[in-house]
Amino acid sequence: MSKEVSNRTNAGFTAGIKAKLLKPKKLVALKKPSKDLGGPTQLLVNSLAIFIISQLIAAFIVEIILGFMHGGTDVGTLLNNSSSAQLFYILIAEGLAAGLVVKIVKRKGLNLAFIGLGRRPVWRDLWRALGGFIVFYALLIVTSLLLSWLFPSFNTNQKQDLGFNNLNTSLDSVFAFIALVILPPFGEEPLIRGYLFSGLRARSRFIPAMLITSLFFGAAHLEIGSGGPLVWGAAIDTFVLSLVLVRLRETTGALYAGILVHMLNNLVAFGVHFH
Repeated sequence: MSKEVSNRTNAGFTAGIKAKLLKPKKLVALKKPSKDLGGPTQLLVNSLAIFIISQLIAAFIVEIILGFMHGGTDVGTLLNNSSSAQLFYILIAEGLAAGLVVKIVKRKGLNLAFIGLGRRPVWRDLWRALGGFIVFYALLIVTSLLLSWLFPSFNTNQKQDLGFNNLNTSLDSVFAFIALVILPPFGEEPLIRGYLFSGLRARSRFIPAMLITSLFFGAAHLEIGSGGPLVWGAAIDTFVLSLVLVRLRETTGALYAGILVHMLNNLVAFGVHFH
């Protein structure tokens, strides 16, 4: 009898040990550190670096090609007078800017959805772009009237140096149209509203991220270092444009509507400047 009790006791003890060993332990969820593109200073420095480096590399490549094809001729003069060379320069610069952004995003371990390129364009992007374009021009008119009232001497008709000063043939006009209307949004939107705004938005609220992004975009159109006066009119126009583009980036979750608005604005500017 005592032996049977002892066996039962041992069996119960063994079963208890097994139960404890087999009992699933409570898992402690480890919160992974959120990935982003860095702090505000890093984002601004990188954006400026991408902007400058892409243009320097593009200029270097075009000058090498022109120098090889037209030895003994001033390369600067060739570039200023050749619409095809200017088109090639802008194509390389915008392509490099977009490519560098994509490379940085992937090196950070992020997918392209983080900068607004995670889905395909849809018809809704077109309608939102048309609405955004109307809102932009309404804001632009109000801003121009306000500036003219507050600062009567402010010149709202300053012209940017867009290049393409020798459009002698219809082909030259086509090259200028592609270079100034079509290509810039494909480089500037991934860089400014994609990389810069998305990075800022990951660490701050919408309004500060929008203002910093738009100030940067406007300052980039002052034509600092060109040797001429600062083009405040263009800077203010592009600042207002950026406010709308950032809002579209925020509400649609993608860059496509902003790219279309940017393109439409370039189209209007192209028509005003060259006709």
